[in-house]
Amino acid sequence: MIAFAAVLALSAAAGWIAAGGVLRGAQVYLRFACVLYGTLAASAAFSIAPDAVAPIATTLAVALLTMASIIGFRRAPVAAIAAIILALACLTGIWSAATGVRALAVTPQLLCLIAVLAVARRGPANLHGPGLYLGLGCVALLAASCSLLTQDTRASMALLLFSAAGLLGVAYALARTSHVLVEERGGANGSFAIRRER
Repeated sequence: MIAFAAVLALSAAAGWIAAGGVLRGAQVYLRFACVLYGTLAASAAFSIAPDAVAPIATTLAVALLTMASIIGFRRAPVAAIAAIILALACLTGIWSAATGVRALAVTPQLLCLIAVLAVARRGPANLHGPGLYLGLGCVALLAASCSLLTQDTRASMALLLFSAAGLLGVAYALARTSHVLVEERGGANGSFAIRRER
């Protein structure tokens, strides 16, 4: 289990670094999500209340990644709406941890990830380039959410690995789309040329 937790911890560190190239509004959400996934990794590695930490950390982290994706691919959501979504994610995660009903944590995660898939499809590159990476990251996070429904060692390993893959996918997509938007805006001002994604 320690090896799988180390993979997630390294992914969280990589996501934190990648956030340096993300739009400022999305950067805070992305780095907060990285901190939560790092907490999940530490909890799993040292067996510190992993059954309680997992639903709380993953539910809030997925909501944070949803906010970051909306900002990176569309526009910043209304602050009040973002606050409500994050508060509900936090409450459902805590409720799930307190009651042991994992479905309470999985349901809001699925709703958030469906929203991210919609954003990826309507992003600046649709399902090519950044949109493709965001979609793949979202699929990995969906698998991580589903693995919460089963409480055994294999499910815990799947949660850590899919969370790592999903976090990296979303972080890379946000960094790439920030690069594309900068080039597009610069091109519109006549300062930069729009380059084709490779």
